[in-house]
Order: sequence, then C-alpha cells, then structure tokens
Amino acid sequence: MISYSEQKLLERIVRNSTETLQDIHTVLAKVYDNELALELNRQAAGYSRLKERAAVQLLNTGIVPAPVTVLERAKRWGVLQARTAWNVNTGYVAGMLAQDEESRRHGMEQTVREMQVYGQTSCELAEDFLDFEEKSIRILRTYC
Repeated sequence: MISYSEQKLLERIVRNSTETLQDIHTVLAKVYDNELALELNRQAAGYSRLKERAAVQLLNTGIVPAPVTVLERAKRWGVLQARTAWNVNTGYVAGMLAQDEESRRHGMEQTVREMQVYGQTSCELAEDFLDFEEKSIRILRTYC
C-alpha cells in the first residue's frame, strides 16, 4: 500500500514521461542533425525506462496510471507542428524541447515539495527522474 502523495508523485512521473516521449517522437522526424537525433533517441529510451519503473510501482499496488487522452495528445501534437512549421533549425528544435522539459521539471519539483513523500522507492524514482531531466536539458541546451 502506498500513500496518496506517493501515488500522485508516481502518476506525475508517468504523465511527464509520456508527454516528453510524445514530444520527442513528434519532432524526431523533423530533426536533420544526426547527433541530435541520436541524443533524442537516447532520451526517449531513458524516459521509457523511468515511465515503466513508475508504472510498475503503481501497478504492483493495484493502481492503473491514467492514460493521456486522445484530445490531449492531439492538442500537443498540433502545438508542436505549429511551432516547427516554419523553423526546423537544430538549435530551435533543441531549445524548444529544452524549454518544455524545463517547465515539466519545475512542475515535478513543485510536486515533490508539496507532497510530503516518505516512501524510499518513490523518492528515489523522483530523484532519478529529476536528475535525468536536468541532464537532458543540459544536453539539449548545448545544441542552441
């Protein structure tokens, strides 16, 4: 049995990972720099692992993570298509992804501060997620 705060934290990790994966897969076809494309694929694999770890923890307690709705996915896809319609410059795409990840990271940090999470596994996973996002943002910023 996990606490409410741990559940919300794990759900937030699953949701943020899902959104980041969708962003990466949406813009990956528009990336012409092979190094950036390789890095985005590495990041996608890392986010997939984090998402799976959080989802498994939730599923072990009998909680099914809420999926991202079709409307939310379509809205996010449309926003990314509009933002990259006229500019697919490597620096611009990397900066755009870094900016989006930064806002998700701040939301996650706020969730960690607000929720008094005491579960060691949940805290460890949240730290791993925040560390991975920080590293990803740093790498994306080098392309700007």
